Amino acid sequence: MKPSLKQRQQQMMQALLVGSDEIANHIIGDQHLDARQRLSIYQSGYRIRLREVIDNDHPVLGSYLGDQLFEQMTEGYIDAHPSTFRSLRHYCDQLPSYLGSDTFFSQHPHIAELARFERCLLSSFDAADRTTVSVADLQQIPPDHWPALQLRFHPSLQLFNTETNAVEIWQAIKGERVPPDAIQLVESWVIWRNRERLTEFRSVDTLEQTLLNCFLQGGDIEMAAEITAQTNEVNAAEILLTLLFRWLELGWIQQLSDEQNPSVFDIV
Repeated sequence: MKPSLKQRQQQMMQALLVGSDEIANHIIGDQHLDARQRLSIYQSGYRIRLREVIDNDHPVLGSYLGDQLFEQMTEGYIDAHPSTFRSLRHYCDQLPSYLGSDTFFSQHPHIAELARFERCLLSSFDAADRTTVSVADLQQIPPDHWPALQLRFHPSLQLFNTETNAVEIWQAIKGERVPPDAIQLVESWVIWRNRERLTEFRSVDTLEQTLLNCFLQGGDIEMAAEITAQTNEVNAAEILLTLLFRWLELGWIQQLSDEQNPSVFDIV
């Protein structure tokens, strides 16, 4: 039975993804290029395109690694993760995991964190648009409803936790400075897209991270106040309000709501 177009397409995909040359038997050569030489042009082009995607998505990582290690990383990643996406936007999503498990690169955990940081920056930039609320919106809510108030954050907001100084390395390279040596360093950062559609990030201390997690997990103002009081009972209300106002001014919050009566308190 004559092979179908689908079977030929599958053979071509196998040639690109795993190097199979079965399809070469069905390619016509000429005096300039034989069948396998023609096939190799497509195979090389496939890998070149994927290397370009990795380079475009991770420019700082590429600068940090240098040509030789970047080539080692891209070749290993392409072999380990053939593209399964119609769009290449998400092709590098597994790159941090790959770097964290690869025999060589896993010896340098800051490299995987550099890759993960750049993926987060991309994700925040690409996040959906939402209208954010302001301090004036918060002030319109009656004080007796505040304890049950919950926050919904803008889709671009992400918490990024590190165990190395990967962010400082990224900042130095981005600023065209000599990067510091890699060290172990536990830090927490928030990444978001601001109202001018620019991606930003800043470090947060333990209390701010805990409060953000509280709200992200469905907690309300009352729960956040209790957490803050455990840190500073005297100035708990002032500390919590200062952080809340800062988040509103930075455009982190897209919605204020009371789950028991969302029709009254949702502000979108």
